[in-house]
Amino acid sequence: MALELKTPPAGEPLSLAEAQVYLKTSDPAEDTWITSAIQAVREQCEAFTRRALMTQTWVLWRDAFPPPSFAGLNEIELPFPPLVSVTHLRTWDAGGTGTVFDSGNYLVDTASTPGRVVLRESAVWPSNLRNARSVEVEYAAGYGGAADVPEALRQGMLLWMRLLYADKTWLFDSGAPVPGLPGFNRDDLPLPVRALWDPYRLSRF
Repeated sequence: MALELKTPPAGEPLSLAEAQVYLKTSDPAEDTWITSAIQAVREQCEAFTRRALMTQTWVLWRDAFPPPSFAGLNEIELPFPPLVSVTHLRTWDAGGTGTVFDSGNYLVDTASTPGRVVLRESAVWPSNLRNARSVEVEYAAGYGGAADVPEALRQGMLLWMRLLYADKTWLFDSGAPVPGLPGFNRDDLPLPVRALWDPYRLSRF
């Protein structure tokens, strides 16, 4: 299985102005660092929770269709929920020709976590596929806009930014821990941030 980010989010869960207020700074010289930190912390939040925050487009590649689930369903789970929609499911045959699978043959389940494509009982998956990267699913995922992102995830981002901003030179140059936060260095997730993000973390993907 391979994942490719086709279209990154058009915005971030936090605005520059919001971060400036939280960090108690209005210095324009800090704007570049703050903007970069917002993106970096959002990416870390997505990596930790295995969720997409803002709407973005992904392409999932599989070498074959998965076997039926324990419930007997023929399904493809799509990483980085919440799932918004499926653009297409395309298969590639041994000759390298791609064919879009009729969307009437499957159900798009956006209510489950993670979202999934479920083959209808009356349909069968295509056969005669090449032996690698033969199944392609393009889909949109994410909570939506900034206002739709769960507040606990946003507050965790702000908190981590405050910790980084408090002594960004010390943290990134020396890797030394922040006083009062044992074990927090460039390799660790701050415990207060983890407490906010843990309830949203998926155990797989």
